Amino acid sequence: MALQAFLAPDSPLELQRDVQRKLGRCLLRLQQYEILLKALVAYSDIAGSPAELQAVRDAQVASAQKKTLGTLVGMLTERHLALADECESAKEPPQDDSALWFQFRFRVQLDASQHHATTVALKELVDLRNELVHHFLQRFNVWEYEGCIDADAYLDASYETIDGHYLTLRGWVQGMEEARSFMASFMKTATFEDLLVNGIAPDGSVDWPASGVVRCLHAAESRFMVDGWTLLNTATSWIRAEYPDQRPQRYGCGSWRQVIHESQQFEIRRVENKEQGCGEVWYRSLREETRMHRKISP
Repeated sequence: MALQAFLAPDSPLELQRDVQRKLGRCLLRLQQYEILLKALVAYSDIAGSPAELQAVRDAQVASAQKKTLGTLVGMLTERHLALADECESAKEPPQDDSALWFQFRFRVQLDASQHHATTVALKELVDLRNELVHHFLQRFNVWEYEGCIDADAYLDASYETIDGHYLTLRGWVQGMEEARSFMASFMKTATFEDLLVNGIAPDGSVDWPASGVVRCLHAAESRFMVDGWTLLNTATSWIRAEYPDQRPQRYGCGSWRQVIHESQQFEIRRVENKEQGCGEVWYRSLREETRMHRKISP
């Protein structure tokens, strides 16, 4: 464009103002889109221990703030848009089985044709943003009547495109927030506490290695072990005193011996106490080789 066009004294001011207003409207909508996209990228996949979660979230928010729209769209398409039949693996938790670890992951599932169309449309949105920000005045001579008319029509179409993307993204973010809210509500329930602390799933099944009762038996073992074995009566008396809510009945068992059997985390033996004239039950944690053998045995 000739430099004289920028210096023309008789430019169509009213048309220019309309173009300026519509260009501003497009850019504001793009910024709204970018803010939502940063939130989705930052919050849709958070994992770590309870003590780490806040720091992980803050770091992801700070990282997203520094990303360009093109980079954010790339992250969206690569990490957060999933094919409907795609099986995704969760992040690997720490090796320490005793450590609590959480992951919240939100994905938008699309079929193959939707995924391809969405990916193409998002690339076109980035191109449109770059055109509006960097090349608009090179494309349209808004110091002339015809240039303003062409620019006006282009901006109307551009806003419609941007707004469509914004509404779609807003729906995704609302879905993510609803999932986060549901998760937060569930985490306040007794059902979640049972799942987290005691390893008891809502259907009543028990994750024995993560269960509270097994942790208590391990703790008693570390206190009262004699030559590698722990007297079960001594352990259960201590557990009843220190952790009265940890009872076999809570886990669908009628006795502590059934807990030992169902959990498959311990060995057990019966020893005759000649002094008292009765039998005693002792237990110990499974050795690693025994545990591995049980896992591979049919």
